[in-house]
Amino acid sequence: MNFNDFMKELDGELKHVYLLSGKENFYIDKARDKILSKLKVPRQDIFKIDYKDKMPISDVINMIETSPLFTPLNVVIVRNATFFSGEGKFDALEKVLNNVLPTTYVIFIAESVDKRRKLYKIISKVGATLEAEPLRVWEVGDWLNEKLKSLGKIMNGQARRFFSERIEVFPEISLWYLENELDKVAAYVSGNEITAVALQKTLTEPPELSNFAIMDAINAKQTEKAVLILRNQLRDVYKIPLIIGLLVRHVRQLMLAKLFLKRGMKSKELTKPLEVSSSYIAQKIGDASKTYTSKILEESFLELADLDFNFKIGRAGTEALEKIVIKLCRR
Repeated sequence: MNFNDFMKELDGELKHVYLLSGKENFYIDKARDKILSKLKVPRQDIFKIDYKDKMPISDVINMIETSPLFTPLNVVIVRNATFFSGEGKFDALEKVLNNVLPTTYVIFIAESVDKRRKLYKIISKVGATLEAEPLRVWEVGDWLNEKLKSLGKIMNGQARRFFSERIEVFPEISLWYLENELDKVAAYVSGNEITAVALQKTLTEPPELSNFAIMDAINAKQTEKAVLILRNQLRDVYKIPLIIGLLVRHVRQLMLAKLFLKRGMKSKELTKPLEVSSSYIAQKIGDASKTYTSKILEESFLELADLDFNFKIGRAGTEALEKIVIKLCRR
């Protein structure tokens, strides 16, 4: 079940067993907190188990079968529940989950699950499952609309374009980051409309946004500006793999844009092929791709891939990355 459907179902009567799975912790945390808020059990009275400690499954079962003594409910949270995807037989746990006590509520949290396993099928039958997968860039719009609605705010077109440009450069979308930043913006704005100016003044700039500026400078053939931004970023050696990854992604998008434009697509139609969040960004990449030759892009893509490998094994330095940036600017 996806996040929105799962949260709506929680408005009804609670199930006794839940499985929250996936890599998007934002969704998992929100779902867990809503379940606990409805149960109204003090946090100190909740049994918390981290299965990565390799405890015997019998200990987990004992926690689930424990009758509450000083509280009306027995609430158990099992994190890193690898038994939903790993090998092994869990007949005893399957039996317990089929017959959970009326006073017991169990929340399993797992990064991955195997839907073919009997354990998963049991929870799907007697409880509910959440699939908390990370949002793709083009899916953020729906999340943003829901967030703005909860804040009682609206965002004008210019602000949405500004927001889309910023999240477009994220290697992975962090919903916790977006949630915290929008809460901050909402507190800053006195009226109900969020403008691009308000976003510029209040959004915290993560490292990815400086890399976004690098790509803008490269597309505009602003060699000195691109190199200056790059050198500032390279002061932190831990950012180098991130910069390389973002440049690889950008060059790949330019290559794909050229390919689809050649096939007759228009720049604004490239949203899905390029995996971007809006037609505005797609058109921007499509228009930029026309200023590059296929040869330059193909050569740069291969050079970046080689650089990524050689840097990881200590055979390349930052000067190689600077040469590629200059090459792209001077196309």
